[in-house]
Amino acid sequence: MTEQTTFGPFCLDRSRRQLTRGGHVIPIGHRGYLLIAALLEAGGEAVSKDVLMERVWPGTAIEEGSLTVQISALRRQLGEGAGAMIVTVPRIGYRLVRQAEISVAQKSGLPLIAVLPFAQYGDGVDDGYFVDGIADDIITALSRFKAFAVLSRSSSFALRDRGEGAVAAAVTLGVRYALEGSVRRMAERLRVTAQLIDASSGTQLWAERYDGALADVFSFQDRITENVVAIIEPTIRKAEIERVRRKPAANLDAYDLFLKALPLFYAPGPEGHANAMALFHRSAALDPSFASPRAYAAWIYERRISMRHPPLGNNDRQEALDLARSALAQGGGDPLIIVICAWVLFRLAGDPTAVQAVRRALEDNPNHVLVLHLATAVLGMAGLADEAFKHNLRAYELSPSSPESYQFLQGIGAAELQRGNNEEAIGWCLKSLATFNDWLFTYITLVAAYVNLDRMDEARSALQRVRELHPTLTMRAIEDDVAQQDGFADAVIPGLRKAGLPEC
Repeated sequence: MTEQTTFGPFCLDRSRRQLTRGGHVIPIGHRGYLLIAALLEAGGEAVSKDVLMERVWPGTAIEEGSLTVQISALRRQLGEGAGAMIVTVPRIGYRLVRQAEISVAQKSGLPLIAVLPFAQYGDGVDDGYFVDGIADDIITALSRFKAFAVLSRSSSFALRDRGEGAVAAAVTLGVRYALEGSVRRMAERLRVTAQLIDASSGTQLWAERYDGALADVFSFQDRITENVVAIIEPTIRKAEIERVRRKPAANLDAYDLFLKALPLFYAPGPEGHANAMALFHRSAALDPSFASPRAYAAWIYERRISMRHPPLGNNDRQEALDLARSALAQGGGDPLIIVICAWVLFRLAGDPTAVQAVRRALEDNPNHVLVLHLATAVLGMAGLADEAFKHNLRAYELSPSSPESYQFLQGIGAAELQRGNNEEAIGWCLKSLATFNDWLFTYITLVAAYVNLDRMDEARSALQRVRELHPTLTMRAIEDDVAQQDGFADAVIPGLRKAGLPEC
């Protein structure tokens, strides 16, 4: 390795054992230098905690907490935005995001904000879903403003159990601003507090407390959003704030049931799907004007059909399509509802209007990670690889430390595969594996890219991993499951067959 290595705006000089930015030395200390050097040597791959601790404290028995403290300090020393270049890899360790992956918000100069999970107080031991729902709705509202970028829910909520204050959390996440708060729910009364912190100075920029009836929750969310926008980007006009207001449920009980269903929906396995579906249906029945529960119910059906889980009803496919069309008719002004329903309609029925629908959603909200993620799924299946690449990259750049980042990385690789850039596809997929190494579609993408480059030994090795993760997968099963239009399937099927996936 050369004496000097650049990454992002930084240069690591091994001869002097120092880190510089723009010619200025950054005082990261001896341990900080060793950490950066170890992460750089990995070339974007994850480095285990054991390896890092041995590198920084050789021959010394040290607790894992010392490494966590050192990583936090290093992120803080790298500065606003750049701290996010050191990504936590769940259950493994850390990796360094290289220059090609630096945040689009940082490159464009957009201020970055993280909405941290709100604290819960009061007697309601089962209110965690409600408190998270308030914070999640604020994230959605803020993400629709184009003058700044908001970290995804999964990124900021991943710090929930670390006990960090707002400033430390902001430094860890690589953002300038952090919004934190608390919720106390007492019968039909609600108290919500919120404060906005500037992590660069540790200054509290704004704080407010809201007291009122439980039904005032939507008003509280709007007022918090308005105050944050007024401070971060004061030139945004009141008319734009009005434009992005989310239409809440008319019935608070319907909203409560919807929020109660979301944790079951987002759980990694399908075990909670039936209960979530029941809650979504009850929510929609209480408030027919509330489109969100119908959209999410349609998405559950699609997930189960795509993953070949047992049906929940007599005709899950038709039920999903009916729910998606109904939700679009009622909530077609909400970008998130648009992309959920467009994905369901395209995946299950090849609806040709889905592509234009997701383009409209992206135009209206280019900063919501879930909007980006579902839109790229539609665009990729439609064979629009250039658009899929662009928006997948943006999703990853906005939340490189999110637990789902491996999906964005694989999506970028899949788009590169479809564009004929096989080496680049492999590079992105290997980054995905460095973050999470059990994602089936990453290996499928690798098989096809390796075959295209006639690297058959590597293709067969990747295929072996595909079969370990999905022992019953066959060419017939894949081809039977291909949607009416599926650009990704068209790109991977020849490679899977040539690498030796059984026909049936």
